[in-house]
Amino acid sequence: MKRSAIIVAVFAWLVSSGFPASWAAEDDYPVRPIQLIVPFAAGGSLDITARVVGQKLREYLGQQLVIVNRPGAGSAVGARFLASSPPDGYTIYLASGSTFGFLHLLVPGFPYQLKDFAPIAAIATNTSVFAVNAEVPVNSLPELVAYVQKNPGKLNFCTTGLGGLNHLQFEMFKTLVKEKHGGLQLDLPHVPYNGVAPALTALRGNQVQVCTLPYSSLLKNSDGKGIRMIAIMRPQRLASIAHVPACAEQGFAEMDGNNSMVNFTAPADTPAPILAKLETALQKTMQDNEVRQKLEDIDAAPTFLSAREMKEWLEGDVRKWEMIIRNANMVVK
Repeated sequence: MKRSAIIVAVFAWLVSSGFPASWAAEDDYPVRPIQLIVPFAAGGSLDITARVVGQKLREYLGQQLVIVNRPGAGSAVGARFLASSPPDGYTIYLASGSTFGFLHLLVPGFPYQLKDFAPIAAIATNTSVFAVNAEVPVNSLPELVAYVQKNPGKLNFCTTGLGGLNHLQFEMFKTLVKEKHGGLQLDLPHVPYNGVAPALTALRGNQVQVCTLPYSSLLKNSDGKGIRMIAIMRPQRLASIAHVPACAEQGFAEMDGNNSMVNFTAPADTPAPILAKLETALQKTMQDNEVRQKLEDIDAAPTFLSAREMKEWLEGDVRKWEMIIRNANMVVK
């Protein structure tokens, strides 16, 4: 057989085996729109962030990013959809923190762990706050504890979803109250919602009275509009709400800094060249002044962590929250 015929035969075999198709898929990626899964309801801070970043990201990728909201079960619905999607770069996920890394501890039968996800990059941090309905007569965390102690069962505590960061913050707060007040058990029933928007609606309408929420979602819903912020979970106050004290000023320093790192993630086994393209596009996006300003406008502090840095942060965050989950016997059904 002539050498040219051998080359043709080998090439034909490679094509039939799909090998060069894989090359082409990675080299040409992306050639069609990309699904960006947001595991909470539309209108919340993560959804807003997805739309701000996604609009610029499509310029660097050359394809549209289709925002798909898949709320439910403390983000387990969205995380399961991602982990079970083909690892081809056409389904990616915008996460608030490391929740998807410990869902196997929260959700009975949830089959995926941190190793089943491939970090792409982190792009922002979100600060959380304690907020109350304006009719609740408390202005601080100590006042909240005292009021609940005198009025057991009168208030409900809402979060943005079972097993999410705000739920974990709530459980940490209850644990700290127990430690600092001689074993006091707060009679503050938990009411979870599928995202920030429905939680805000319930808080404003006094269906629930206390929440932990992302500050970015409260910018237009704070004092004078049915909701009052009583503590911010960061070491220093924010200039934009300088009247709201940090948790440390109120005797709960352990609550400060437990905020979310907004990050993009893909299914495990997504080819490295595809992950690298996504990481590079996100890095360019986060260098855009307009994107940064829009994120700052909703108090999502712009940042950038590479895939390697993101992996290290996720591993540390999962270890931290694992203790809270086990101590509180948290289960999401």
